[in-house]
Amino acid sequence: MYFKTVIICLMATLFAVSCSKDKEKSNQKDKEVPVLEIKEKDTLVSNQFVTDIQAKKNVEMRSRIGGIIQHIYVNEGQFVHQGQALFKINDAELQMELLKANATLKQTEADVRIAEVELKQIQSLHAKKFVANNELEMVKAKLSSAKAKHAFADAEKRTVLQKISFTRITAPFDGVIDVIPHKDGSLVENGTLLTTLSQLNEVYAYFSIPENLYFELLANDKIGSHQKIELTLPNGVNYQFNGALKTAEGEIDRTTGSIRYKVLFPNPDRLIKHGTSGKLIISEQQNNAILIPQKSTFSIQDKTYVFVVDKQNKVKMTNIKIGTTLRDSYMVESGLKKGDLIIYEGTQSLKDGDIIKIKKKH
Repeated sequence: MYFKTVIICLMATLFAVSCSKDKEKSNQKDKEVPVLEIKEKDTLVSNQFVTDIQAKKNVEMRSRIGGIIQHIYVNEGQFVHQGQALFKINDAELQMELLKANATLKQTEADVRIAEVELKQIQSLHAKKFVANNELEMVKAKLSSAKAKHAFADAEKRTVLQKISFTRITAPFDGVIDVIPHKDGSLVENGTLLTTLSQLNEVYAYFSIPENLYFELLANDKIGSHQKIELTLPNGVNYQFNGALKTAEGEIDRTTGSIRYKVLFPNPDRLIKHGTSGKLIISEQQNNAILIPQKSTFSIQDKTYVFVVDKQNKVKMTNIKIGTTLRDSYMVESGLKKGDLIIYEGTQSLKDGDIIKIKKKH
């Protein structure tokens, strides 16, 4: 009687488990899940980079001679034209040196003329055998010495004139004056910084990209093929002009593993100053791109998967390769093709091999 009771209990348990599994399969098969049909479309992909903006030209204006600043012709922040006077250093001492140099030069000119006259006389006497050869040679040497002294005096005068020209500092190009650290009457030395001049009609925005991205762009022939390069200023406002990608540096920075590029922006109103920071938004056209929502994916051990739905409505866990990440989507590089159906959302409640009922296509 006891064994009969045990057998009946076991049969009841097995029947209950079997019914439970059948019910579970039935429920799983009847589960309604939204799906997404994969489509291709042309997409504008944007990447952002931190940028350091520099003037197209930015030079330090330094004194090339020591002296006292006699006059400052410009103000900080003023726009100046090429050749415009910026500073004047007192040249009174140099003017005195110039007077001395002129006097010395005139004296040497006279010495040369005297030596030339003397040589003619000696040559005439030498022709008549009235003077010896050595005396003629001495007079010739005297003339050569006089000419050398004259050349030296002329060089001395030119040196003084050059120093005087250094006392007038002019703008080498059109630009904007930066800070002027010294005032009228200040004593400056050779090499003292007077100001900085920036050419701001155009500016360069420098940014760096990782070397792996550089070689990827190079392999795909995408360097320089960007559709649009925009600049966001520090206040969050988008700059009104787009930029043009220019050359890269000649080598990769081994400390950062990146290569530096520059983008040229027009700056007709000189709104952007040298040293401004900002953010570059570089966009490029991706043709026939496949985009899927991030919520349609799940990750296992650093790999990304989706559930692909076959013709029998059975889901298959499929590994995909992600390219660019957009705001709430992924661009798929491989693993999916046009026309595939994937689970749109609710992947956490499914497992590989489940049969679903399509609720809605997106």
